Amino acid sequence: MTVTARLLLIVLGMAFTLPGAAAKSVSATAGNVYLTDEAGTVKQLTYSGRDSRPVLSPDGLWIVFIRAVSGQRISTGSGDQLDPTELWQIGANGKDATRLLRCRTSERMEDVVAGFDDPQFSSGGRYVYFTTPAWTTSPAVHVVDTTNAKEHFVCPGWNLEVLRSGEYRDCLLVRQHRYFLGGGSYDWFWLLRPDGNEIGPVGEDPSNFKELYLKR
Repeated sequence: MTVTARLLLIVLGMAFTLPGAAAKSVSATAGNVYLTDEAGTVKQLTYSGRDSRPVLSPDGLWIVFIRAVSGQRISTGSGDQLDPTELWQIGANGKDATRLLRCRTSERMEDVVAGFDDPQFSSGGRYVYFTTPAWTTSPAVHVVDTTNAKEHFVCPGWNLEVLRSGEYRDCLLVRQHRYFLGGGSYDWFWLLRPDGNEIGPVGEDPSNFKELYLKR
Protein backbone atom coordinates (compact mmCIF):
# COMPACT_ATOMS: atom_id res chain seq x y z
CA MET A 1 0.00 0.00 0.00
CA THR A 2 1.37 3.43 -0.92
CA VAL A 3 1.91 6.18 1.65
CA THR A 4 -0.75 8.30 -0.09
CA ALA A 5 -3.30 5.49 0.08
CA ARG A 6 -2.59 4.81 3.76
CA LEU A 7 -2.95 8.52 4.60
CA LEU A 8 -6.20 8.70 2.64
CA LEU A 9 -7.65 5.77 4.60
CA ILE A 10 -6.72 7.46 7.89
CA VAL A 11 -8.45 10.69 6.83
CA LEU A 12 -11.53 8.87 5.56
CA GLY A 13 -11.73 6.83 8.74
CA MET A 14 -11.61 9.96 10.90
CA ALA A 15 -14.23 11.70 8.78
CA PHE A 16 -16.73 8.94 8.08
CA THR A 17 -16.43 6.23 10.75
CA LEU A 18 -19.69 6.42 12.68
CA PRO A 19 -20.45 4.99 16.12
CA GLY A 20 -21.29 1.32 15.69
CA ALA A 21 -19.48 1.07 12.32
CA ALA A 22 -15.98 0.36 13.61
CA ALA A 23 -14.68 -2.96 14.84
CA LYS A 24 -15.39 -3.68 18.46
CA SER A 25 -12.37 -5.64 19.60
CA VAL A 26 -9.36 -7.71 18.59
CA SER A 27 -7.82 -10.76 20.19
CA ALA A 28 -5.21 -13.45 19.58
CA THR A 29 -5.77 -17.20 19.85
CA ALA A 30 -3.23 -19.93 19.02
CA GLY A 31 -0.91 -17.35 17.50
CA ASN A 32 -3.47 -15.79 15.14
CA VAL A 33 -5.28 -12.44 15.27
CA TYR A 34 -9.09 -12.24 15.27
CA LEU A 35 -11.44 -9.28 14.95
CA THR A 36 -14.90 -9.16 16.51
CA ASP A 37 -17.22 -6.53 15.03
CA GLU A 38 -20.02 -4.85 16.93
CA ALA A 39 -22.50 -7.41 15.66
CA GLY A 40 -20.42 -10.10 17.38
CA THR A 41 -19.11 -11.63 14.15
CA VAL A 42 -15.60 -13.02 14.53
CA LYS A 43 -13.16 -12.88 11.60
CA GLN A 44 -9.68 -14.39 11.49
CA LEU A 45 -7.12 -11.91 10.16
CA THR A 46 -3.76 -13.72 10.37
CA TYR A 47 -2.69 -17.33 9.95
CA SER A 48 0.99 -17.46 10.93
CA GLY A 49 0.49 -19.12 14.33
CA ARG A 50 3.08 -16.66 15.73
CA ASP A 51 1.07 -13.49 16.37
CA SER A 52 0.06 -11.88 19.68
CA ARG A 53 -1.00 -8.70 21.49
CA PRO A 54 -3.15 -7.09 18.78
CA VAL A 55 -4.24 -3.46 19.25
CA LEU A 56 -7.09 -1.79 17.37
CA SER A 57 -6.69 1.74 15.99
CA PRO A 58 -9.11 4.40 17.28
CA ASP A 59 -10.97 4.51 13.95
CA GLY A 60 -11.31 0.73 13.91
CA LEU A 61 -9.64 0.40 10.50
CA TRP A 62 -6.22 -1.00 11.44
CA ILE A 63 -4.65 -3.46 13.83
CA VAL A 64 -1.03 -3.67 14.95
CA PHE A 65 0.32 -6.88 16.45
CA ILE A 66 3.53 -8.64 17.46
CA ARG A 67 4.94 -11.53 15.45
CA ALA A 68 7.50 -13.98 16.89
CA VAL A 69 10.41 -14.71 14.54
CA SER A 70 13.66 -16.64 14.61
CA GLY A 71 17.05 -14.95 14.56
CA GLN A 72 19.74 -13.33 16.66
CA ARG A 73 18.75 -12.59 20.24
CA ILE A 74 18.75 -8.92 21.22
CA SER A 75 21.00 -7.64 24.01
CA THR A 76 19.84 -4.80 26.29
CA GLY A 77 21.57 -2.54 28.78
CA SER A 78 20.20 -4.65 31.63
CA GLY A 79 22.05 -7.71 30.36
CA ASP A 80 18.96 -9.49 29.02
CA GLN A 81 19.07 -11.55 25.83
CA LEU A 82 15.63 -11.40 24.21
CA ASP A 83 14.15 -13.39 21.35
CA PRO A 84 13.49 -11.18 18.31
CA THR A 85 9.99 -10.12 17.28
CA GLU A 86 8.45 -7.90 14.61
CA LEU A 87 5.73 -5.24 14.67
CA TRP A 88 3.08 -5.69 11.97
CA GLN A 89 -0.09 -3.96 10.90
CA ILE A 90 -3.10 -5.26 9.00
CA GLY A 91 -6.36 -3.73 7.85
CA ALA A 92 -9.55 -4.64 9.69
CA ASN A 93 -10.70 -6.11 6.37
CA GLY A 94 -7.85 -8.64 6.56
CA LYS A 95 -5.86 -7.00 3.76
CA ASP A 96 -2.61 -5.02 3.45
CA ALA A 97 -0.60 -6.90 6.08
CA THR A 98 2.68 -5.00 6.41
CA ARG A 99 5.74 -5.42 8.59
CA LEU A 100 6.44 -2.06 10.23
CA LEU A 101 9.55 -2.81 12.25
CA ARG A 102 12.04 -5.49 13.22
CA CYS A 103 14.00 -5.81 16.43
CA ARG A 104 17.59 -4.65 16.08
CA THR A 105 20.82 -4.30 18.01
CA SER A 106 23.01 -1.20 18.22
CA GLU A 107 25.94 0.22 20.15
CA ARG A 108 23.66 3.10 21.19
CA MET A 109 20.91 2.00 23.55
CA GLU A 110 18.59 4.67 22.09
CA ASP A 111 18.73 2.79 18.78
CA VAL A 112 18.13 -0.70 20.18
CA VAL A 113 14.71 -2.23 19.62
CA ALA A 114 14.55 -5.33 21.81
CA GLY A 115 10.79 -5.85 21.75
CA PHE A 116 7.42 -4.12 21.40
CA ASP A 117 5.73 -3.63 24.76
CA ASP A 118 2.40 -1.85 25.24
CA PRO A 119 1.91 -0.57 21.65
CA GLN A 120 -0.56 2.33 21.45
CA PHE A 121 -1.98 4.32 18.55
CA SER A 122 -2.08 8.10 18.43
CA SER A 123 -5.62 9.46 18.32
CA GLY A 124 -5.55 9.79 14.53
CA GLY A 125 -4.22 6.26 14.03
CA ARG A 126 -1.09 7.25 12.10
CA TYR A 127 1.55 6.74 14.80
CA VAL A 128 2.17 3.79 17.09
CA TYR A 129 4.15 4.32 20.30
CA PHE A 130 5.67 1.44 22.24
CA THR A 131 8.21 0.75 24.96
CA THR A 132 11.18 -1.55 24.57
CA PRO A 133 13.67 -2.95 27.12
CA ALA A 134 16.74 -0.72 27.28
CA TRP A 135 18.77 0.45 30.28
CA THR A 136 18.99 -1.18 33.70
CA THR A 137 17.01 1.71 35.21
CA SER A 138 14.47 2.24 32.44
CA PRO A 139 12.93 0.99 29.21
CA ALA A 140 12.77 3.32 26.19
CA VAL A 141 9.81 4.83 24.35
CA HIS A 142 9.85 4.69 20.53
CA VAL A 143 7.35 5.67 17.83
CA VAL A 144 6.74 4.36 14.31
CA ASP A 145 4.82 6.06 11.51
CA THR A 146 2.41 3.47 10.08
CA THR A 147 2.31 5.20 6.68
CA ASN A 148 6.02 4.81 5.93
CA ALA A 149 7.49 2.60 8.71
CA LYS A 150 9.88 5.36 9.83
CA GLU A 151 10.73 4.93 13.53
CA HIS A 152 12.73 6.80 16.14
CA PHE A 153 13.55 6.95 19.84
CA VAL A 154 11.38 9.36 21.85
CA CYS A 155 12.54 9.22 25.47
CA PRO A 156 13.41 6.91 28.37
CA GLY A 157 10.39 5.70 30.31
CA TRP A 158 7.72 3.11 31.02
CA ASN A 159 4.03 2.93 32.07
CA LEU A 160 3.41 4.75 28.79
CA GLU A 161 -0.02 6.20 28.04
CA VAL A 162 -0.85 8.09 24.84
CA LEU A 163 -3.56 10.55 25.87
CA ARG A 164 -6.66 10.35 23.69
CA SER A 165 -8.68 13.34 24.86
CA GLY A 166 -8.62 16.73 26.52
CA GLU A 167 -6.27 19.64 25.95
CA TYR A 168 -3.23 17.33 26.02
CA ARG A 169 -4.55 14.99 23.34
CA ASP A 170 -1.75 12.89 21.80
CA CYS A 171 0.73 13.93 24.48
CA LEU A 172 2.53 11.19 26.39
CA LEU A 173 2.21 10.29 30.05
CA VAL A 174 5.39 8.43 30.99
CA ARG A 175 7.05 7.28 34.20
CA GLN A 176 10.75 8.21 34.24
CA HIS A 177 13.68 7.46 36.49
CA ARG A 178 15.40 10.73 37.44
CA TYR A 179 18.01 11.89 39.94
CA PHE A 180 17.99 14.51 42.70
CA LEU A 181 20.78 17.08 42.55
CA GLY A 182 21.88 16.17 46.07
CA GLY A 183 21.93 12.44 45.40
CA GLY A 184 19.34 9.69 45.19
CA SER A 185 16.69 9.06 42.57
CA TYR A 186 12.93 9.02 42.09
CA ASP A 187 10.36 7.61 39.64
CA TRP A 188 7.70 10.15 38.67
CA PHE A 189 5.21 10.50 35.88
CA TRP A 190 5.93 13.29 33.40
CA LEU A 191 3.81 14.84 30.67
CA LEU A 192 5.66 15.03 27.36
CA ARG A 193 4.80 16.29 23.91
CA PRO A 194 4.54 13.68 21.13
CA ASP A 195 8.17 14.40 20.18
CA GLY A 196 9.36 13.73 23.74
CA ASN A 197 9.85 17.36 24.79
CA GLU A 198 8.83 17.93 28.40
CA ILE A 199 5.68 19.80 29.40
CA GLY A 200 5.98 19.22 33.14
CA PRO A 201 5.93 16.82 36.09
CA VAL A 202 2.75 14.97 37.04
CA GLY A 203 4.04 13.28 40.18
CA GLU A 204 4.00 9.81 41.69
CA ASP A 205 0.34 9.16 40.91
CA PRO A 206 -1.29 10.48 37.68
CA SER A 207 -4.89 9.99 38.89
CA ASN A 208 -5.55 13.62 39.81
CA PHE A 209 -4.04 14.84 36.56
CA LYS A 210 -6.32 12.56 34.55
CA GLU A 211 -9.41 13.69 36.45
CA LEU A 212 -8.58 17.33 35.78
CA TYR A 213 -7.44 17.25 32.19
CA LEU A 214 -8.91 14.26 30.40
CA LYS A 215 -12.46 14.37 29.08
CA ARG A 216 -14.21 11.06 29.54
